[in-house]
Amino acid sequence: MKKTIAIMTMLAMVAVVSSAQAATVGYWRFEDSPGYLEDSSTYNNDLTTGGTPTHYTLPATGNGADFDNPIPQTNAANAKAVDLDGNAAQDYYYCVDQTEFAVSDFTIEAYVRKVGAENQMIASQFNYSLGNQRSWGLFVRQASDATYPNELGLFLSEDGTGTNTASLFSGLEILTGVDYFVAATFDQSDQTTGVKFYVKNLSTGTWQTTVTMAHNIDSLHDSTGNFDIGAINNGGASNYYWDGVIDEVRFSDTVLGQNDLLAVPEPATMTLLLLGLPFALRRRRK
Repeated sequence: MKKTIAIMTMLAMVAVVSSAQAATVGYWRFEDSPGYLEDSSTYNNDLTTGGTPTHYTLPATGNGADFDNPIPQTNAANAKAVDLDGNAAQDYYYCVDQTEFAVSDFTIEAYVRKVGAENQMIASQFNYSLGNQRSWGLFVRQASDATYPNELGLFLSEDGTGTNTASLFSGLEILTGVDYFVAATFDQSDQTTGVKFYVKNLSTGTWQTTVTMAHNIDSLHDSTGNFDIGAINNGGASNYYWDGVIDEVRFSDTVLGQNDLLAVPEPATMTLLLLGLPFALRRRRK
């Protein structure tokens, strides 16, 4: 009986892992395989290029050298990233709107290195050029901002317009010339502690303090705009083009805990359980 309970517990934990993976609605790794513009989630939301970004081999030193390889959560090799020259070429990537991008809760993650000092967008579905198609956007504020210099922030919109829109600033700095892992989560039902920001300085291996914030968004707007990486407004005016390196952009339709983020190793206990499952099953057959 005890063996049966142990096996059932292991199977339940495997189901939890599978559920977390199923929550991924877009994961753009920029690796040669399966293809640098291809989506590694099950939704096949492949990217289209705006401008002429550089598909970039991560170097031993310099821009992106401290990006994780392999990725701690998945143990997947990480050899490539993209280098966006937002000031000159106006580089970015986009995927046209998909049904699965209509979310109430979400997690957005990325590895980034900022070069320019302007307002810069990491990822978004926030087209205010259309007037009523804002949804969300993860960004870094310009270095010259008197109140929020270099801060990681999150745009949120309830109705797609500028009327019911929140601009949340984390207080976490993303400095130029430093490699970071960044993530933000949004829980629509929790307006008291429903936004969380995570930042890890990859050069030092240290996490900044997790920031938890309130929000006033009753229902996140379902935008028809493109899902953009490195820009806003489908690459139009007032675009917040990213100037620097971006890698491993993952968008999930659920609120992931810190232990489920890409830059956090999968818990050793889970790995041991999974490794021990075949052995436990063999023991049960005897």
